[in-house]
Amino acid sequence: MALAMAALGVAPATALADPDTSALRGAVNRAEVLRYEQRLQTIALANENNRLTASAGNLESVDYVIGKLREYGYNPTLLPYTNASNPNSWSEKTASVLEQVSPTPKSYVSGTTATSDFAAMTWSLSGDTTARIVPAKRIQIPPPATANTVRSGCSMDDFPPEVKDNIVLVQRGGCTELVKVINARANGAKAILIFNEGQSGRTASARFTSQTYPGLQAAGLSYATGVELYNAAQEGPVTVRLKTDVNRNSRIDYDILATTEGGDPTRVLQVGAHIDGVSAGPGINDDGSGTSMILAIAHQLKVNNMTPKYQIRFGWFSGEEQGLYGSQYAVNQLNSRETAQTLAMLDYDMLASTNWLPFVYTDGATIPSAETILGANHIDYLKDHLNITSTPYIFDNRSDYAGWRNRGVPATGLYTGAETVKSAAQVAAYGGQSGIQADPCYHEWCDTVFNLSEFGMNEFTDALAHSIWSFAGPGAIELPVREDT
Repeated sequence: MALAMAALGVAPATALADPDTSALRGAVNRAEVLRYEQRLQTIALANENNRLTASAGNLESVDYVIGKLREYGYNPTLLPYTNASNPNSWSEKTASVLEQVSPTPKSYVSGTTATSDFAAMTWSLSGDTTARIVPAKRIQIPPPATANTVRSGCSMDDFPPEVKDNIVLVQRGGCTELVKVINARANGAKAILIFNEGQSGRTASARFTSQTYPGLQAAGLSYATGVELYNAAQEGPVTVRLKTDVNRNSRIDYDILATTEGGDPTRVLQVGAHIDGVSAGPGINDDGSGTSMILAIAHQLKVNNMTPKYQIRFGWFSGEEQGLYGSQYAVNQLNSRETAQTLAMLDYDMLASTNWLPFVYTDGATIPSAETILGANHIDYLKDHLNITSTPYIFDNRSDYAGWRNRGVPATGLYTGAETVKSAAQVAAYGGQSGIQADPCYHEWCDTVFNLSEFGMNEFTDALAHSIWSFAGPGAIELPVREDT
């Protein structure tokens, strides 16, 4: 888990009545979780005692989890992504070209000055594409008075069928340019042109930021250039040529995704843990515990032939310790409709801290919402089954749920603490030792199988199984359906 301090907040509202999850809880067990943890430690010890992202230890951990998933009958996906840390770089090798081929031949000026017409977007692919311009829906000319309100390209429904194999034109605003690129690629566009929104301060050409991998050819246009191409396209077919020639130096890392065969694929529960560690130690609690617990749950669903009502997508993300890179990339592979179909993200990062604190992720809100329902399910389980009054942990974007929440997906999770020092009052409530961290070996060489709470592996694995099956099993608690807006 990435560095930060816990903050206390208001507990979520009480959840709906929980479904029966006893079969899955009875199937998962500490012995299986410990077996996976021991294997991860063996991998670390054979690779300089760490499982750092992109290291041999991390890649061997990825290979191990994929192997187990295949053994259990899953068809896992290895998801390569460009890790956004150094030494990655992007630059233009030669000046980009944008020209109208027909009906009126014209060349546009490349660059980011006040007089430029367009600029290749950062992480644009190299290419030389000549195709028809197809405007996306919801372009507003003239623009509304309020900036960042034009939502052209923010929804899959903004892309007409003609976008496929052509160059799509969208207007800036309403969501990130990255989302617009993702949706354009999902609709089969060969390239995307995003023109500035048009209000004061939002008229010049701009690089914006494209998808790092695999991405599209992409360019940011000035408002004037965008309006010119849009108006021309209203009169009849407009063909343009976009040529980009770039240097891309990218280090590739890997995530793992495994989805249940059963369950409604239009309603998907995302469950996640991170599979990387820090350079100082093997990372067996952080986050070998989450990695192992959700692997055990995935296994028991298969071996016991348990069919969910809603599809479950398990994720093991790399790059968390460096900056949540793997999970950010994974969620950004979803177009806007797929994001809307994701019920929630249950994030499990550090579940067996030896001096544990029962944190539940929450936004601290008192008004009922999807996140209060999600959090309350964890809170009620701890109270009803373990007689533990949990401690709210306000979202601080230090773990993999952050990218999902940024895309509008509600989240929660259970977390047993890292560098938070346990107080005397917390010892009175939960046991343990005051004056020391919840995990004394957090980001240290001693984060090994000897630094795991047996209680955590026994009881918190059940808590995870309960919540996963509560929101995806046959009697699933229903969460509000979000629109593809």
